[in-house]
Amino acid sequence: MKKYIISALAVGIIAGGGYTFVNADIQDEENQAELAKQAQITEQEATKIALEKVPGTVNEVELENEDGLIVYEFEIVGEDGSEQDLDVDAKTGEIVKVEADDDENDDFSQADLAKQAKITKDEASENALEQVPGTVTEVELDDENGLVVYDVEINAKDGTQQSVKVDAKTGKIVNVELETDDDNKV
Repeated sequence: MKKYIISALAVGIIAGGGYTFVNADIQDEENQAELAKQAQITEQEATKIALEKVPGTVNEVELENEDGLIVYEFEIVGEDGSEQDLDVDAKTGEIVKVEADDDENDDFSQADLAKQAKITKDEASENALEQVPGTVTEVELDDENGLVVYDVEINAKDGTQQSVKVDAKTGKIVNVELETDDDNKV
């Protein structure tokens, strides 16, 4: 009898875990659908605009809300092999961000961004952890539409991975985003 109870309990736990992953995917799809309703240009139109600016191959595209601005975020491998991140405004079709994604430029841009920061990485991490309790896994300075932010990656206590953007000048939370692993979807 004990074996049946333990087996039933194990099946319940496994099924519950599966539900969590399926539920996260459903929520992400619902979020994408809601953002798509607000977009005035299609993903195909945005892709054409992005590839005119950075010719190459699109590795990934996501519709995101960046501080109230709905954008298509692109990861593009350029014809020269370099990786580029590019954001296209989903309402106007305007390119709002183009960023090289190579390690050599990261060091230079990190130094430039660090000069503009008024708070430390530790202070940004503390502020982020007040919003999303958990363990900080990475902190990086970034330029978000002209605003210098710390991108604080957190393994949250609820088991999710979240990205918290902290204004590098004021320390205020700018954005909290649930990280999803779309690359592993079947």
